[in-house]
Amino acid sequence: MNSSANVRTNSKTMKNCGIITLLILLLLSCGNEKQESIFTLEGNTGTPGGCLYLFGTDSRYEKRDSAVCDENGFFRFTIPADTVTPFALITPDMRLVPVYGEPQLKAELLHDTTMNNGWSVKGGTVQALHDSISRVLDACNSTNMLHETIDSFILKNPISDVNVEIVRRYMTELPNTDHRAIRARTGNLGGIIKDHTFFAMLKEKTDNKVSNVEHRSFPSFNYTTTDSLELTQTELLKKYTLVTFWASWDEGSRERIKALSGIQDSIESKSFALLNISLDHDSAAWRRFIEEDSIAGHNVIERKMFGSAIAKQFSIKSLPFTMLVSPYQRVLKYDIGMNGIVSHIDSLTRRYDKEQEKKNKKITNKL
Repeated sequence: MNSSANVRTNSKTMKNCGIITLLILLLLSCGNEKQESIFTLEGNTGTPGGCLYLFGTDSRYEKRDSAVCDENGFFRFTIPADTVTPFALITPDMRLVPVYGEPQLKAELLHDTTMNNGWSVKGGTVQALHDSISRVLDACNSTNMLHETIDSFILKNPISDVNVEIVRRYMTELPNTDHRAIRARTGNLGGIIKDHTFFAMLKEKTDNKVSNVEHRSFPSFNYTTTDSLELTQTELLKKYTLVTFWASWDEGSRERIKALSGIQDSIESKSFALLNISLDHDSAAWRRFIEEDSIAGHNVIERKMFGSAIAKQFSIKSLPFTMLVSPYQRVLKYDIGMNGIVSHIDSLTRRYDKEQEKKNKKITNKL
């Protein structure tokens, strides 16, 4: 009896030990899996106390994390990344740096004069692919060469996450977006990339499905300008208004907003206004850019960025983005470029001013 009981006891003990061992192995496995899903980005910006912001890029720029450089200019991000995850990094000098996080990858931000934005990221195969094609595209000296290079890249890498960034940066952010050319480029995309929300938005534009936005009423608003003045919709009544969504961290936006600033002096009519809505998270950087470059117009900020109500209402998913609003607060043109915009607005305002002058004369004569 004692011998049989001992056997059963030993068997039970061994079974319990086996279960405990299995649980320990599972816990260790989970710990390793958790560690492997972490992406680390670090570097030295040379800006002690400088702020960096990391945003997601899947559907809209949602803030993921921020970091402050130490007294030596060093920073570090540790971000969960179960698979290749695209990010947009905003540096202390307000440059946007595309970053591709990968599980268990430690990458480094470096000053790099071979890149247009002055920065590159060392680490990861997807990142290397992005930086390599960016250097080639930056060197293209004609639109045809640019399109041929993008075509070649997409054919060789149809399912790469990099396709989103190169189409966004080198095609949609041009002063005059060619939607037909974009459709031709993106027709060869494959895998889940072709269903990316960014390309879905572009397809919607090329299919002319945004026509319902035009002639829609521009929403009422209440902003505070850089001059600490209250700005409401009433201020823009009886004016043709160029409304531009932009951000100080976006290179294409900075170029667009500077060009638009010059338009203010080119159009003599008082029936014209500029409303520049910045999708910036850092209000100090936004204000500094406005003041240093003497940006004309009404300058306001939406710190919720792409998550703000007005950005959602007009489906703003890329920058810069400009629309023309009539004196009666109707959207006349949606997502327009710079080509011919001055002469078009000048013609509209001249005609409007003459109509207003006639109305005023009639009122005066009746009196």
